[in-house]
Amino acid sequence: MLLAVVLSGCGGDTAADGLTVRTHFEELAGFEAHLKILSDLDQSVLEYEVDYVYNKEDNDTFTITAPESLAGIGGTIAGTDSASFVLQYDGLALDDAMPQRTGLTPADALFCLLDDLRRAEPTQIWTESTGGVKLLALRYEQDGDDGKVEKQVWITEQGYQPVCAELYADGERVLQIQVMSYRET
Repeated sequence: MLLAVVLSGCGGDTAADGLTVRTHFEELAGFEAHLKILSDLDQSVLEYEVDYVYNKEDNDTFTITAPESLAGIGGTIAGTDSASFVLQYDGLALDDAMPQRTGLTPADALFCLLDDLRRAEPTQIWTESTGGVKLLALRYEQDGDDGKVEKQVWITEQGYQPVCAELYADGERVLQIQVMSYRET
């Protein structure tokens, strides 16, 4: 498992916790993060590392740092939410190569997850701890014409720093994201 956690209880007012998390991420001006992404799509498991820069007032950017064969490829993510998402690799827009299910690929997962943290009401919130760090776990579920998407994201209870996330399509885990480093800007 991506993150070994010990269930420590459910407690708290989940509606209030959800509102506080949404407010934090809506007001967040920016951050820089180094991510490790494990993608399990179409019987192919791939691991990537990415430097990601979120900027509330402008486009998000990313640079692939691993695997070595892709290192240095950069991209820009434009749009204000998941519905207006536009991906460009080094200036080239990939309109015809957009994923069939937005938010479930290494290129668009974090952008769409941030959109959920800013705007969506979690279906479930609970607390866990690992290594002495208390975490909030938030679960998001969406039923659409193309199936069910579920996302679980763990953030620190103090400061709401993202730690990791797991994304599921129709009950099958397709992505794991581990935040290796994070700094708000």
